Amino acid sequence: MDRRQRKTRQAIYRAFEDLMASEHYEDVTVSQIIERADIGRSTFYAHFETKDELLDQMCTEMFDHVFEGVDARCETHRDLDDQGAEGRLAHLLYHLRDTHSGVCGKLLAQGEPHFTQDFRKRLRMLLDDYAPAPASDLPKDLRYSVQTGAFLEVVGWWFSRGCADDPRTVASWYLALTSGCHAQTDIR
Repeated sequence: MDRRQRKTRQAIYRAFEDLMASEHYEDVTVSQIIERADIGRSTFYAHFETKDELLDQMCTEMFDHVFEGVDARCETHRDLDDQGAEGRLAHLLYHLRDTHSGVCGKLLAQGEPHFTQDFRKRLRMLLDDYAPAPASDLPKDLRYSVQTGAFLEVVGWWFSRGCADDPRTVASWYLALTSGCHAQTDIR
């Protein structure tokens, strides 16, 4: 992507972020994004087919970065050790709060279905790579359902409190809450 295309994409992102600060996702229209970004309709559609695709791309960029690890772009958490599950989840929480003006985190907290479904898939990949292995008799799909559902609840709770707690602390709380999905249990 050349410099001009990157600048246009950033203008679209900023317009979407601005609109999301005061609107619910379902109320934001492509026309509003175009007007706010001060671009033509064909320019928007040269970058994204729909606002859902715009949102998908924002999510993809965020997760790609989280999977790559902490780097110089991580202004609020450059010192984060993100090698284990807690670190990766904290890294994700930082970006849900900080990237794109917190749009992704707000959408999770609001339970926006399109974004939440895509987010669950990406979170499963992250958990698959970094979460401790589940008990051998625990069905993997049940583990993912519980873990992703719990994470969405934690994000919703955290955003309802204005993200007052440090992402590292929230990640450790989440892992403590879902530790039953990680450990072998002996139920009699």
